[in-house]
Amino acid sequence: MKNREYKTLVAIILAMTMVTGTLAGVPSTVCAKENTVTTEAAARTQENASSDVKPIKDETVYAKIDGSGTVTSVTVSDQLKNITDEKEIKDVSTLENIENVKGDETFSQKSNAITWTGDSKDICYQGTTSQNLPVGVKITYKLDGKNISAGDLEGKSGHLVMRYQYENTTGTSGKDYTPFLMITGLILDGDKFTNTKVTNGRLVSDGDRDMVLGMGLPELESSLGVSDLDIPDYFELEADVTDYEAAEGITIATNEIFNELDMDKLDSLSDLKSSMNKLQDSANQLVDGSGELRKGLDTLLSSSGTLTDGISQLSDGGTTLKNGTASLLDGSNALSDGSSILADGTNQLLSGTGTLKEGTQALNAGLASAADQTAGRLLPGIIQLDDGVAQMQKQLGSGLSELTSGVQTLDAGAANLRDGAAYLNQVINSGTDQTGGQSLTAIAAGTADGAQKIAFTTDGINQTVTAVSDATGSAVANTEAAIQALQALQTELSGSITDDQANAIQNAINNLTTDQSGIKNAAESLNQQAELAAGLAEGANNVAYGAGSTSQIINELAASTPQLSQGASDLADGTAKLNASITDPTSGLITQVNSGVETLKDGTAALRAGIDGDNGLASGLKQLSAGASQVDSGAGTLNEKMAEANAGAQSVSAGASQLSAGAGELNTGAGTLSSGIQTLQSGSGALIDGVKQLDEGAKTLNDGMIQFNEEGIKKLVSAFDGDIQGLLDKLNDMADASRSYKNFSGISDHMDGEVKFVFVTNK
Repeated sequence: MKNREYKTLVAIILAMTMVTGTLAGVPSTVCAKENTVTTEAAARTQENASSDVKPIKDETVYAKIDGSGTVTSVTVSDQLKNITDEKEIKDVSTLENIENVKGDETFSQKSNAITWTGDSKDICYQGTTSQNLPVGVKITYKLDGKNISAGDLEGKSGHLVMRYQYENTTGTSGKDYTPFLMITGLILDGDKFTNTKVTNGRLVSDGDRDMVLGMGLPELESSLGVSDLDIPDYFELEADVTDYEAAEGITIATNEIFNELDMDKLDSLSDLKSSMNKLQDSANQLVDGSGELRKGLDTLLSSSGTLTDGISQLSDGGTTLKNGTASLLDGSNALSDGSSILADGTNQLLSGTGTLKEGTQALNAGLASAADQTAGRLLPGIIQLDDGVAQMQKQLGSGLSELTSGVQTLDAGAANLRDGAAYLNQVINSGTDQTGGQSLTAIAAGTADGAQKIAFTTDGINQTVTAVSDATGSAVANTEAAIQALQALQTELSGSITDDQANAIQNAINNLTTDQSGIKNAAESLNQQAELAAGLAEGANNVAYGAGSTSQIINELAASTPQLSQGASDLADGTAKLNASITDPTSGLITQVNSGVETLKDGTAALRAGIDGDNGLASGLKQLSAGASQVDSGAGTLNEKMAEANAGAQSVSAGASQLSAGAGELNTGAGTLSSGIQTLQSGSGALIDGVKQLDEGAKTLNDGMIQFNEEGIKKLVSAFDGDIQGLLDKLNDMADASRSYKNFSGISDHMDGEVKFVFVTNK
C-alpha cells in the first residue's frame, strides 16, 4: 500500500476509467432535440422494464465563475425523460424562474411540488438558484514566483504557475461524503503560452494551440483514510506567457463513475483479486488497442494524399454552391418584389370591389324605389291626365260648336243693329220715314227688341267662352301636374337609368311644356273674347235701354241717335272681329283650341304608352331593378372572393419575404462554408503534419501502455496480498452515498436521476 508505484497507478486507473468510461456517456448538450446517448441508468431501466419503471431526471448545473473560481451565477437545466409515456409527470424543484425551453407543455406548482402536463413527451426546463454548490474550484496564479490576481495578470508577461484546487463540501456537518471526479479543460493560445507543463493532467497540441486536460478527486483521499495513497485533488499548469489573456476554460464535476462501480461484489479479498485479474485483462486489451490505434493512424497517414484530393473537390463544390445560392437569392428577391406588388394590387382591387358593392347596393335601392314610384304614383297620374284630356276634348267639342253658332248670330244681329241705328239716325235727322211711313216709335221699339236679343246672345257667348276658359285652365293645371311629376321622377332616377330612358322623360316634359304654352295662349284669347263679349252685352243693353225710352224721349233722340248709330256701328265691328277671331278656319280661336287640345291628347297618349306600354318606363324600371339586384348580389360575391384572393396574395407576399430572407441566410452560410472549406484546404498540410504527430504519439502511447502494463498493472495485481477489508467498507459506503446523490435542485421519490456540474470561466 505504501509502494509509490501503487499510488501512481491507482490515480492513473481512476483517471483512465473517467476518460474512457464516464466522459463517453456524458451528452454534450443536456437538452438536445435528439439525444441518441443512452445513459447507464436509462439502459438499466429499459432492460428491467416492469411495473416499477421510473422516469429519469437528468440535471446539469451550469455555474459561471470569475478568474478566481468564485461563482457569479447558477443556471440549472433539467430534462425529465418520460420513459413510461406518462400524461403527467410529478416533479420536485427548488429552482426559481422556471421556464420550458423545448416545448409548450405547462406546469402547476405548489411549494416545491411541480406537476407537468407531459402528454407522453420529455420535458426540458431550466431555472435559477442561489443555493451553495456541493463542489467548486479555487484558481490561483503566480507570476515570476509572486501571487497575482486574475485581473492584474491581464496583459502581463513572465513565468506563470496556474493552480486549480478542487473542492468537495458534501462530507461536512455530519453528512455522507459523495465522491466527485472533477475535470478541467483549457485551450491555450500557442503564441501566448510556451514551454507548457502540466501536473495531474495531459497536454495535447495541434501546433497553434495547446489543449490542457486536468483532473482531480477532491476529499477522496481523506474520506478513504489512506494518507499514503496519492489521490490528486488539483491540477496545475506552468508556462511562459506573453501578453497574458485569460484562457477559455470549463470544469465538469460528476459522480457517475462511482455510481457504476459494482461494489457489492467487492466484499471479500478473493473478489478483489478476481477484479484485479479482470483489471489485468483490461490492461492487456488496452495494450492491444493502442497497437491497433497505431496501425490505423499509419493507414490514415498513407491515405493523406486521397484526403487532400477530396478536400480540393470539396472546395470546388463549395464554390459552386456559393454561386448557386447567390442565384437563388437574386430569384427569391425578385419573387419577393413581385409578390409585394401583387399584394398591393389585390388590396387596391379589394377596396374597389368594396366601393362597387356599396354603389350597386345604392343603385339597387334607387331603382327599386323608382320602379315603385313609377308604378304607384306616376302611372296613375298619367292615366288620369290622359283620361282628363280626352274628357276635356269631348266637352270642348260641344262647347265650341255652340260658341261658333252664338258668335255668328251675334255678328248678324250686330250688323242689323248697325243698319237700324244708322237708319234711325237718318230718319230722326231728316224727319221722314224712308221705309214707307213706319213711325219712329215703332222703329225705336224694334231697335230695343233687337238690342235685347243681341245682349242675350252675347251673354250666352260670354258663358260659353267662360266655360271653355275654365276647361283650358283645368287642362293647364293637369299639364302642370304631369310636368312636375315627370321632373320629380327625372331627379329621383338621375344616374340610375339609361340615356335613352332619360331622353324619353325629358322629351315628354318638353312636349307637355309646349302643349301647356299653347293652351295658356288659347285661354288668354278666350279671356279677351269673354271681356269683349261682356262689353258687347253691356252695349246692347244700353242700346235696348235707349231704344225703349225712345217713345218718351223721341225729341231727345235727335241728339242721341248719332251716338246710338256710332255705338251700333262699333258693336257691329266688334262682333265681326269676334266672329273672325273665333271662327276663322286658319287662325281662329276654335282652330287653335282644337289644335292645342289634339296635340295635348296626342302627348298624353304617347306619355301613357311610354310609361305603361310593353316596353314602357314602368316595365323597363322593373326589369332594370331586377337586373340591379343581380348586379348587387354579384358585386357582393366578387367582394368576398376578392377578400380571399387578397388574403392569399398577402400570404404569398409574406412567404416570399421569408423565402428571400432564408435565401439570404443560405447564401451567407454557403459563403461561410466555402471560406471554411478553403481554410480547410489551406490547412490540409497542417492536418497531414498533425496526423504524423498523432502517429508518433500513438507509437509512444503503445510503448507506454506496454510499460504501464508491465511495470504498473502487473505489480498492482501482485500487491493485493494484505488485509484491505476496511478500505472495501469505505469504498462501499462511498459508492452508496454516490448512488443516493441523484439531484441538486430536488427530485421526487418515484424518479431516478443523474446530475453533473459544469463551471464556465467568464472571459
